[in-house]
Amino acid sequence: MKAYNDYLAAEQAVKDAEEKAKAQAQAKAEQTYFAQTANGKVVDEKGHIMVGYTVKGNQVFDAQSKLVGTLTQTSTTRRMANTVKQENAKALPQMGDKQNNNTTVGAILVGLGSLLGLGALGKRKED
Repeated sequence: MKAYNDYLAAEQAVKDAEEKAKAQAQAKAEQTYFAQTANGKVVDEKGHIMVGYTVKGNQVFDAQSKLVGTLTQTSTTRRMANTVKQENAKALPQMGDKQNNNTTVGAILVGLGSLLGLGALGKRKED
C-alpha cells in the first residue's frame, strides 16, 4: 500500500511540475513580443526573422506549436522596427491595397491633357 501511495504522490508531483512549467512558459510568452511583416514573416525583438514561427490571432507559436510570444501592432525595439521596415519594402503590393488618390488624379489629368492636346493638333492641321 505504501508503494501505491508513493506512486500517487510522484504522479501528482509530475502533474504539479507540468502545470508550473506551463504557467511559467505562459508568463514568459506574455512578456516576449514579435512583429509581423507584410509578407507574413515573424520578427523578434532583436530584429531576427524567425523561421518556422506561425501567428494565430495575436499569439506566436514555434514549429512544435508551443506558445512563444505575443504579436504587437507596433515594434518594441529599434532593431525590430528596422527589420520590419526593410521586409515591408521588399514585399510586393497585395491585391486590395489602397491606391494613392494623387496617382489616380494625376493619371486622369494626364489623360485629359493628352486628349485636349490631340484635339488642338487636329484643328491646326485642318486650317
